[in-house]
Amino acid sequence: MPSDTQATLRELRRARKQRRLGDTDWYDVAYRVYLFGFAGLTAVVLASDAIQGVVGDDVDTNDLLTRGPSIIGLLAMFAFALGLRSGADGGPVSIEVADIRHVLLAPISRREVLLRPISQRLRSVAFGFGLAAAIIGQLVATELEGSRAAWAASCGLFGAIVGALFVGTAVIAHALRLPRWAATLIGAVGLTWQAVVAWGIWNDETTGIARVGPANLAGQIALWGIDQRPIDILAVGITIAIVGISLAVGGRLRLEPLARRGELVSQLRFAATVQDLRTVVLLRRQLRAEALRARPWGTRRGSDASARRERPQPRDRHTIAGSHTNAASRPARNANAQPTPRIVWHRGIRSLRRLPVSRIVRIASLAALGGAAASLTVSSSPLFVIGLLAALFLLGLESLEPLSQEVDRPDLTDTLSLDRGWIFLHHLVASAALLAVSGAIAAIAVTIVEPSHAAAAIALAIPVTWAGAMGPVVATVLDAPAPLAAADTTLTGAPRNSESSLVPPEFAGFSTAFRALLPVAISAVGVVPVFVMRYGPDAASAARSIVGVALFIAVVAWWIRRHDSWSVKIREFTAEGRAAA
Repeated sequence: MPSDTQATLRELRRARKQRRLGDTDWYDVAYRVYLFGFAGLTAVVLASDAIQGVVGDDVDTNDLLTRGPSIIGLLAMFAFALGLRSGADGGPVSIEVADIRHVLLAPISRREVLLRPISQRLRSVAFGFGLAAAIIGQLVATELEGSRAAWAASCGLFGAIVGALFVGTAVIAHALRLPRWAATLIGAVGLTWQAVVAWGIWNDETTGIARVGPANLAGQIALWGIDQRPIDILAVGITIAIVGISLAVGGRLRLEPLARRGELVSQLRFAATVQDLRTVVLLRRQLRAEALRARPWGTRRGSDASARRERPQPRDRHTIAGSHTNAASRPARNANAQPTPRIVWHRGIRSLRRLPVSRIVRIASLAALGGAAASLTVSSSPLFVIGLLAALFLLGLESLEPLSQEVDRPDLTDTLSLDRGWIFLHHLVASAALLAVSGAIAAIAVTIVEPSHAAAAIALAIPVTWAGAMGPVVATVLDAPAPLAAADTTLTGAPRNSESSLVPPEFAGFSTAFRALLPVAISAVGVVPVFVMRYGPDAASAARSIVGVALFIAVVAWWIRRHDSWSVKIREFTAEGRAAA
């Protein structure tokens, strides 16, 4: 009987795979893989020759072997902590709803059904992390001893260990029903332990057993390009043991989280396909079971403000969308009364006061990482600008809660007599305040990493943070529905349900790539002052950078204010041209 059920399961999966990939042209797939591999390999080789690696000139091989394992081990511990949280939230495996309803509820071993999805997840994550780490190994090989092949192999093995550690830990945490608070506590303890060890080794303040960290051996594997120690095999053995335990306990994964995660992942893939960035972010938060606080920060439980918020209140037609202020408690307004900026600012601040602890910690962590990356970009290698750009972009996404809520409710915003650009622009005030605090945290991180950069960090941290967040701001405004005056036509003036397109089919891929890269390119303006300080670290360069960033932010704000009116005018102009033709 077990052999019959396994054969049936394999036949079902084979049939679904054939139906899903039946219309796929394998020649096109092979051609895309060839182009991607050729272009990627060429880019890696050119970058490794052009960039001076990620290791500074003042770090020799002995310093790298002494201090490197504990610092690199932080990545392994971060994967361990992230895996615990992912498992506590119901991850890391996502099963399609059809498999849950028809396969997992069938009279067959649940472990046999889940073994393949878990192994596929292990394989894909380990391969992705290993490939990224191997690329970094190519970049550092130009400055250190050892061949490029040795560095690529050692760093690739370390990346595979990090990916397998994340997935294996998440599966075990999910199978053991680990609570979120316990996962957070264990992960925080492990990260703190490894960070303290790395800090002590970096400053030569510890000796003996105090230099032993939980991920030092895993970090040493990344340095096998120049030094191999037999004891490091223990890290590989521990990772294999974690993977084996995860495969053994995979049958204990809960159906409810799997069903919920499967539905969210399917929506997430669709949103990523249509390049809906805000929806991707919202779905990622739902996957982490992250929700806004029911009671804003600074509000006492049972207070009058909280009680009024719980009772439904009549909505004033002149109140900004989403605010719940009782119109009867205010003086009467005339028919032409308009909401003031103060109302919009108050609503934005109240929205930020509902941010959960996890997002606040994430914002602070991103700010600190961005500050450290900025300091290392100036003093060490320009390659660290990738981390700085990623931190700025993610900070922008995390801080736009007021604007995102406004965009999500066009039915309320369009009922106001105000221009949407005015409302969107004033919703950015609260986000700018939050980003200013993030910039202060980044400046502190810069001062800790390199005290000589303190003055420049204090002057540039907040403007750089604001400019780096402009990419997500533009993406969010572009995701807003078309204004009512132009809702029935496209940008070319044609009816919205017509088949016409702004670009010919031959350039559809280019336009899609341009739309995806535009927010990142806009955020990249925020890293320009960092490069200016790398090649001209003086007060005059800092002042010119601040002026340039201020002009850039002003241009983006002007575009937000006039975006809807320009869109309507372009549509009217093209519609008149069509009518005349």
